[in-house]
Amino acid sequence: MTIAHDDPHVARLFEHLVRLVAEEDGDPLDAQDQLVELARTNSPEVARYWKQVGTGVGVPDTAYKGGGPHLFPDAPVAREFRTSGTTGSTRGSVRYSPLGLELKRVAVTARARREIDFADVRPVVLPFVPSERAAPHMAIAFDMARIAEAVGDPRLSTAVVREAGVDFELLARRLDAAVAEGLPVVLVGATFAFVNICDALEARGRRWRLPPGSRMYDGGGFKGRSRVMAVDDLHDAVGRVFGIERFGNIFGMTEIANPLYDSADTPVGPLGERPKAGGPAGGPRVRDPRTREYRETGPGLLEITDYALLDRPYVLLTGDLGIAGPEGVAIAGRIAGSTSRGCSLSLDEITGGAA
Repeated sequence: MTIAHDDPHVARLFEHLVRLVAEEDGDPLDAQDQLVELARTNSPEVARYWKQVGTGVGVPDTAYKGGGPHLFPDAPVAREFRTSGTTGSTRGSVRYSPLGLELKRVAVTARARREIDFADVRPVVLPFVPSERAAPHMAIAFDMARIAEAVGDPRLSTAVVREAGVDFELLARRLDAAVAEGLPVVLVGATFAFVNICDALEARGRRWRLPPGSRMYDGGGFKGRSRVMAVDDLHDAVGRVFGIERFGNIFGMTEIANPLYDSADTPVGPLGERPKAGGPAGGPRVRDPRTREYRETGPGLLEITDYALLDRPYVLLTGDLGIAGPEGVAIAGRIAGSTSRGCSLSLDEITGGAA
């Protein structure tokens, strides 16, 4: 018998997860046990998959090309996010129940307040993505809106991408206002958006010296792009145009709820990617692509544990290269299919291709 979305047990689990992701208060192992039982009970495909490969091994992200396992089909769909389709011809999708979407909102907001810490001022947050209203199916638009709400100045913070592309006049007006008022600026958005925006502004001869404390956070990397730039080269370009000296990266996927931030400014990956660490709310680890055992050092397949996931299994096995080390895991782009296949052998199980 499945567990319904409105079951009191789910409500209690939701409250437990809220405390864990928002306040880092609670027992992650207890949360994990409950999430394992929920996934096994509500998804026979996940139960079969874990029986074959081991309980708690991440569900391959490729499973979500067909919608993936959704644990509360009885609940209304509060939001559906779709993948960009940059790593294949088919776009994936994930659905959120009302409780699941609220848990995601809490997690993104709490993480932003911890990571983007301004003690006595609300910075001007300028996401280089469309607004949430304009792009309701983009997880990054949802996340950027929550970041702006959590830490941003409500008068001047705004998304600067419109239907026709970047609104450079709007961007310039908000940057000029921030400089005039002495407010720090947080520039946040897709990695390649920073490249294009910096190119366009330098071509126009536009530069700023933003107030102290200003910083940038990029996310998404260069997957599917013909042009690739080392992390430090990207930082140099952003520094030239905007006059800032603080940088970070946010790793997010449509399939996870709680994005990961840099844990150290140590170049690790081939392009200088920085490590990201775990915590009570979950985090990244690296599995050997053939044995599926965890690696404490060196490269392997990236797996993400996310205790902000209620509507689908709490652990995701990605097709990304992870490089484990003492400061966390650097995420260094997609792995070729033949390399990652060792961790995806049971994909047919998860998508219903086997009994």
